[in-house]
Amino acid sequence: MTLILSILLLTSLLINGWLLYGLKEYHSKFRQAIVFPTHENKYQLDNAKLPPKQQQRIVLFGDSRIQEWENLPKLDNWEWINRGIGGETTAQLRARFAQDVLALSPDVVILQMGINDLVAIGALPEYTQAIKQQCQNNLQWMVDTLKNTSINLILLSIIPPAKPSLIRLPVWSKQISQSVEDLNQYWLNLPANEHFQVIDTKKVLQDDQGQWQVNVNRDTLHFTPTGYNYLNQAVITALSNFTLKIW
Repeated sequence: MTLILSILLLTSLLINGWLLYGLKEYHSKFRQAIVFPTHENKYQLDNAKLPPKQQQRIVLFGDSRIQEWENLPKLDNWEWINRGIGGETTAQLRARFAQDVLALSPDVVILQMGINDLVAIGALPEYTQAIKQQCQNNLQWMVDTLKNTSINLILLSIIPPAKPSLIRLPVWSKQISQSVEDLNQYWLNLPANEHFQVIDTKKVLQDDQGQWQVNVNRDTLHFTPTGYNYLNQAVITALSNFTLKIW
């Protein structure tokens, strides 16, 4: 009996410690967002150090799903520039769009964003429609801005969340996944053209039965190198639909 109680006590202490660590991490991110609401300076030096463009340039822009995209395809005569920042919402991304996208003179831009807006619905259910509308408005602004240039755009639909982790359950809601579906439906219904391609990430990362492909999820919102390999293939296909030489 004493051994069982000791095991239960140890287990309880470990769980409480893990939960405390998670809460501390979220609190830290919350405070950081208050002190530094935007991150326009993060890539300022990197942008200044970029050499003159000598080949066609792809800029990846978005949140952590972009920032963690490291195993990029090897394409002759193309360079990849990653300007992702983990945790950013579409409002934060919009604030640095000019300097981290347009100022780099890209030939192609790849956008993946929106999930950090929508996960807030779990904690703020009364603001569901307002959060969705702001996310849509910011994304629409970036898409429209690129459409008014000669820059080609690949828009990745908002990647659905996987099963929420234990630490997320208290602030999770089914409305998060539903909101992802709602916003994606609009973009997926738009016709593609020679300068604009939309990738249905759900079809890329899930099978015909709606189950995740094997070993693509690192956690609720992030992906393994295997997941990025699936995305790489989808991006290569989209690039081939542009009237550009990519090899």
